[in-house]
Amino acid sequence: MEENDKHKDIDALLNRILSENEKVNFFPLRELFDQRLSYLEITKNQASNILDADQKTIDSILAGEARKIDFVTILKLSNFLEIPYEELMNKYFKLISDTHNESILLAKKRSFIVNNFDLPRLKKIGFIDGINDFEHIEERINTFFGYKSVFEHAKYKITAAFSSGKRLTGKSSLMFWYATAGQSLERTPNPYEYDREGLIDYFPQIRWHSMNLENGLQLVAKALYKFGVTLIVVPKFNTDLHIKGATLAYRDKPCIVLTKYTDYYATIWFTLIHEIFHVLYDWDEIRKEKYHITGETDSININEAEADNFARQYLFSDDKMEKILPHISEPRYVKIFAEQNHVHPSIIYTFYSRDNKNYSRFHKQMTPQFDLSLEPFNFYEFGDFKAFKPIKDITNKRNLQLQY
Repeated sequence: MEENDKHKDIDALLNRILSENEKVNFFPLRELFDQRLSYLEITKNQASNILDADQKTIDSILAGEARKIDFVTILKLSNFLEIPYEELMNKYFKLISDTHNESILLAKKRSFIVNNFDLPRLKKIGFIDGINDFEHIEERINTFFGYKSVFEHAKYKITAAFSSGKRLTGKSSLMFWYATAGQSLERTPNPYEYDREGLIDYFPQIRWHSMNLENGLQLVAKALYKFGVTLIVVPKFNTDLHIKGATLAYRDKPCIVLTKYTDYYATIWFTLIHEIFHVLYDWDEIRKEKYHITGETDSININEAEADNFARQYLFSDDKMEKILPHISEPRYVKIFAEQNHVHPSIIYTFYSRDNKNYSRFHKQMTPQFDLSLEPFNFYEFGDFKAFKPIKDITNKRNLQLQY
């Protein structure tokens, strides 16, 4: 460093050290006031007369105990102490924060809770007993999610752009669902590397498992796990949720989250194939964004219509639908045709109903009882808040059942 530059650097450092701002930052507010009295050789009573302010008012400000902010007195103090009023206000708020830290933290927690949790809906589903006992609410949240602090919930804030023109889930409900999925996945480490080629080779077998109402989804989940793709199922929790599935990135590996959006068996399999499409063709984008929640978050690089069409054509193509149309009212024919094409008959009926916008004609055929297929995922324990259990316990039990 040249001599002139060295002197400039030293001068700048000394100026900063000796500046009034440094003095303001170093000393507490009351000490600055007392130093001013000493410097001017005046009493507190004289200062009160100079400021034309009551001593109790001045003391309450200096102690950070003022119940109301007296801006006039603060401006007078700013002039008296020869401190810019912006600096004095910053110091005053810092003093208040330190003095009332416990009360402010309590209000901060409560504000965070009401801003990030839909309390009336959580009460409705039995997650909490009431909406006013914040100590109980905070304890429930921390226990369920395994948080040390309720503020940990902020990491599940949905930040991607929301779609327009769609029926969207309330942000608090979406965040609750996403946090549940995230916490469950954090407790389901997958030791296998993501094997895209292996997944592609296995993919043609997936459709066949839809015919197994009881164990099909479980068998697919176990196979996907070996390819580094973790599949879990999380409940809707309430009617405000309009989520069918999501693809998340956890520890740099794909994770698929499904939910029972409707009673249509086909919806589970359609959503699964839709999400696998995202894993195969949109993984780089999802890795960057950390998640893609179908129907809720948009990305210019992710085409939902393309994923929908892929799932439709894979499960039961348009050509096959044309062949079955003349026989759609013949249950035995549809059953045999479904078996020949390795799909459950309900998938054919559901696609037909969607195409014709008539869900009543074959409603019974579209809604076979498939609760048994969800039981290995501990799906119903997640939503049973009467028998309240933490995500950790539910997930550990599920991992054992699925042998993850």
